Amino acid sequence: MLAGTLALKFPASTREGGISWVDAFFVSVSASSVTGLTTVSFPKTFTAFGEVVVMVLMQLGGIGIMTFATLGVLLSGGRVGFREILAVREELGTFDSPRNTLRLVRQIAGMTLLVELVGSLLLAAGFVLHGMGPGEGAFQGVFHAIMAYCNSGFAALPHGDLLPYAGDPLVILPLSFLIVLGGLGFPVLADLYRYPKVRHLSLHSRLTLVATGLLIMIGALSVAILEWDNPATLGGLGPATKILAALFQGITPRTAGFNTVDYQGLHQPTVLVQIVLMFIGGGPISTAGGIKVTTAALMVLSVAAVIRGEEHVSVFGRRLPRQLMARALALVSLSALLVLSATFALMLSDGLPLIRALFEVVSAFGTVGLTLGVTPHLSFFGKLLIAVVMFLGRVGPVTFVVALSARYRPRRYAYPEEEIAIG
Repeated sequence: MLAGTLALKFPASTREGGISWVDAFFVSVSASSVTGLTTVSFPKTFTAFGEVVVMVLMQLGGIGIMTFATLGVLLSGGRVGFREILAVREELGTFDSPRNTLRLVRQIAGMTLLVELVGSLLLAAGFVLHGMGPGEGAFQGVFHAIMAYCNSGFAALPHGDLLPYAGDPLVILPLSFLIVLGGLGFPVLADLYRYPKVRHLSLHSRLTLVATGLLIMIGALSVAILEWDNPATLGGLGPATKILAALFQGITPRTAGFNTVDYQGLHQPTVLVQIVLMFIGGGPISTAGGIKVTTAALMVLSVAAVIRGEEHVSVFGRRLPRQLMARALALVSLSALLVLSATFALMLSDGLPLIRALFEVVSAFGTVGLTLGVTPHLSFFGKLLIAVVMFLGRVGPVTFVVALSARYRPRRYAYPEEEIAIG
């Protein structure tokens, strides 16, 4: 992030007028944390070199710093030390053997390259057919393929957003697939790749796929139902464009951050649904942020088990360990505390109403990149606050889980048990 700040301050990175240190820092943090929030007009501020700097930061942040470094050592023919493998395991959240960890790193690199290459070609074709020149279309295709797969909301288009492409399936559908694939997580993609041979999906993959499908459906239906006649969003569009826009806006708050409707025109109930989707985010060990879909699913399953009077939480014929449920609850609680504290601070520092401050903070925490028009007008303190939230949103949840799962010395005694009243 610091290196990115310096790179974005180079005269070659920006157009006339340059960029302030705090704005360069903000954009660098946003790119490295795969968020997409920006305090400046992206296409009007950065040159092609500056956009390449952002792409590199985004790719590093999306794949993971240790994973990327390990891949570089492997490609150069070097040997990876055991300590580096352990660091990669923590970053990926996997407990596989060292050999399987290195195999997963190679699979991540291969999947990322293949998916982004196909996405770049499809998007470039869509942009060119929409009226761009071949060179500009190719660059925009590569840029937005990386942004979508890494679940970021930066748009380098001349008008700064995707509103003119709301009804163009050649652009919207490839972006949607890239966002979903990037948000599923590398283990799920590896499972899907092996499925034709082994005919089996892990419990993690099944739960992630089901939860992701349900959340996309809830997001798309909420936008379609609540915004269908809203003249500021879907109201002025044709039926086919409305459906495509509603689907895209049901997918994008799952940490991508692109928009094909004006978010400042959304009804308040729609904004609330979008906040919930941003807080949940995508799958674990992915380019997405948030508390992750599996964590949200565990909370729902835990409540359902209590309602049914069951002693254990189970899903798809498997019983889930109590320690896992405790870590999920701790992760949700810590994340909610961070969001509420930052929202309160932003309301005080920038005088924002609750819903706008909460939307901005959750967008930063979930590394989404959507905004209600607040980001460009943040105060100096507000910019630093949101930058910290973006950093914690990308690093914090993983750090919490690793810390909570660390080994500890069991007590040789147990306290007497006593109940208290709740509810």
